[in-house]
Amino acid sequence: MKEKELNRLIHVSQLYYEENKTQSEIANDLEISRPAVSYLLNKARKAGIVKIDVLSYHRTIRGIRHELCHHFNLKSCRVVTLPDDLYKIGADVLMDFLPKTKILGVGWGYNTDKVIDSLPQQNDEGINGGIICPLIGATTASQRGYNPDDLVKKLSQKTGYTGEFLNCPAIPTTAEEQARVMASDDFKRIEDYWKKTTTALITLGSYPSVPDHGSAQRFGRKLVEEKAVGCLLSYFFNPQGELIHGEDDYAIQIPLNLLARVRDVIGFVPQEANVDSVISGLKSGYFKHLVITETLASEVIKQMDESKSV
Repeated sequence: MKEKELNRLIHVSQLYYEENKTQSEIANDLEISRPAVSYLLNKARKAGIVKIDVLSYHRTIRGIRHELCHHFNLKSCRVVTLPDDLYKIGADVLMDFLPKTKILGVGWGYNTDKVIDSLPQQNDEGINGGIICPLIGATTASQRGYNPDDLVKKLSQKTGYTGEFLNCPAIPTTAEEQARVMASDDFKRIEDYWKKTTTALITLGSYPSVPDHGSAQRFGRKLVEEKAVGCLLSYFFNPQGELIHGEDDYAIQIPLNLLARVRDVIGFVPQEANVDSVISGLKSGYFKHLVITETLASEVIKQMDESKSV
């Protein structure tokens, strides 16, 4: 095929499939007949310039949502086609829950911070105020988003909810330090809120993690030996979604038995997450709702299907 003819087929195809022009409009633009446009489009398909892919149900957004909800017993799943929309959709999902939430628990991390940044500022007549509390203490690392008290403050300013603060480190170094924190009035107050939390926003993390969460001090080599891949609120899980216990783990975070009682736990999956960590986090069973990119969701489903056939 000559270059001039190839360029003509490409041009007609772009007008029809990318610019959504009708065949009549293309005919008028190019000063040819409508049947001639139809002929050129058919020729472009036969030449492989245009490839039409009719998606099976499980590859559609609706099908992907259904598969993830079915696999992991989720109540809902938002599959985001454009990665640039991920934080906004995460914020939209959180906004959907806020009007019916009296106590909201907030996790930590850069991505949780970005979701909060994407929330619209509410006016005085916005959301009916409830309470926001952190689900974990703060790290000593300077990375953005790893002081949940700061996230609570920012979120309370945006929503009108009352912020309650934990005021403690996430990773005490000794059992004695952990005991002092747990005996404090701040901890006891937050612990009472944990028992009543109805909605939580948590990012699905991975291992190795940044910051490190004091993993060597808390777990020794257990995370490596037991093949840790998933992480949420500084709890670590193996590929089957089973919790890995550390002998010197004195972390300050919501107990998993209380997290399991939270009615709506929203799991936010970062675009850069790896498939193994996502599957591990979902297998843990704590998440009820999910926000994830289409690309990553498809990879999760593919890996789950492949594991079934082995």
